[in-house]
Amino acid sequence: MKKNFLFLHIPKTAGSSIQTAFKDAEKKNKNLKYFKRGAPGLNDQFSLTYFKDTNLNINNNILSGHFVFSEACKNFELFSMVRNTVDLFISNLYFFYLEKYKRFNWNSENIKKIKENISFDLNFSKNDFSFISKLIQNNFVNSNIITKTFAGVPYEKYYLVTEDYKLEEEDYFRAIENLKYFTYIGNTDSVENFLKIILNYLPVSSFDYQSVHIFKKDKNFVENIRSLLGDKIKEYNYYDTKILEVIKNKFNS
Repeated sequence: MKKNFLFLHIPKTAGSSIQTAFKDAEKKNKNLKYFKRGAPGLNDQFSLTYFKDTNLNINNNILSGHFVFSEACKNFELFSMVRNTVDLFISNLYFFYLEKYKRFNWNSENIKKIKENISFDLNFSKNDFSFISKLIQNNFVNSNIITKTFAGVPYEKYYLVTEDYKLEEEDYFRAIENLKYFTYIGNTDSVENFLKIILNYLPVSSFDYQSVHIFKKDKNFVENIRSLLGDKIKEYNYYDTKILEVIKNKFNS
C-alpha cells in the first residue's frame, strides 16, 4: 500500500465534513499525518511546493486542499468528491457571496467590477432569480469547476469572476482521460459511502466524522431556483453535467 494520499477538494463538496474524518484518523494513528494547503483565492494545480514542510518519506500522509489535477497527482492514492451540478452552483454562489464577500469583503475587486456592469445583490429574495440569470448570461460565474479540476485548469475559488474561462472540448477529453489516475471519486449524496471506501486505503480500522454545514440556505427558495433556473445552470455547466455521468458509471458514485 502506498504511503501518501491526496484529496483534491472542489469547493462546496463536503470537504469540511471529510476533514473531520482525516483529523480523527490522524489522532488514531501517530504514524498518519494530515496536511491541508492551498493558494489564497485560487484553485491552483497541485504541487509539492505547497507542502515543502512535509517529509513524504516518513509516516503515512494525507495531503488535501483546493487544487486541480497535475502530473504530480499521479504519485498518490488520489481521491476527490463531486456534487450535483445545480446544487454545486447554488451552494458556491451563495456561500462565496454572502459568507465571504458580505461578511469579510473577500473577492471585492471582482464583485465591484461585476456591479459596474449589472446591478445585483443576493439575499434569498425573488429578485435573485433575475440576478442569477444575468450573472450567467454575462459569464460572471465560474463554469464547469468539476471538469476544470480534473482537466488541470486552475480557476478562481470565490466563484464570481469578471470573465469566466470557457472550456474547450479538448479540456473535457483531458479531464476524462485523467480520471484513470483516481483511486476513487465520491459524491456528496453519500459522504458516508465515500469515507467507507477511503478507509480501505488508510492505516486505521475506523474513524469518526461530523457532518459540517457551514452555511444554511432556505430550502424552499433553493427548490425554486432549481425549478426556475435548473436547466440554465446545467447548460452553463454543460461539461460538468456530462462528466458527472461518466464518474457515476466509473466509480458507482
